[in-house]
Amino acid sequence: MLRTLLAAALLATVLAPAVRAQTLDDLRWRNRILVLASADAASPGMREQERLLLTDRSALAERELVVLAIEGQTLRAVFGKAPADETAETLRRRFGFDPTIPFRAVLVGKDGGVKWSAEAPAPLTEINAVIDAMPMRRADRG
Repeated sequence: MLRTLLAAALLATVLAPAVRAQTLDDLRWRNRILVLASADAASPGMREQERLLLTDRSALAERELVVLAIEGQTLRAVFGKAPADETAETLRRRFGFDPTIPFRAVLVGKDGGVKWSAEAPAPLTEINAVIDAMPMRRADRG
């Protein structure tokens, strides 16, 4: 009986990271989330922000960052995996994205709180500096 329980616990531990998050709340305490929003897929701000971010994927991974893009009514993952049950509309409402603003970025900490936002593309060094100043990030590195 004990062996079965231990085997089940070990299996659950091994498989847990492979389970896809259903909502942003499922990522709480595991990942930081950067949500990018634009009115449509042709947004120059969106393209520029993605270019700036993806120049250093290892920095994104090291900071346990998931990057999501909302373009019109479409939600897609830029880095990491998008939670299965989230939609562009639910995230627009959650973060109060105004569809008339050409571009907006919101950084959500592991605790689920908004830590930073911008209405223009930001260099990765600026975003990393915000993350690196967070208490949980300092504890990760300590």
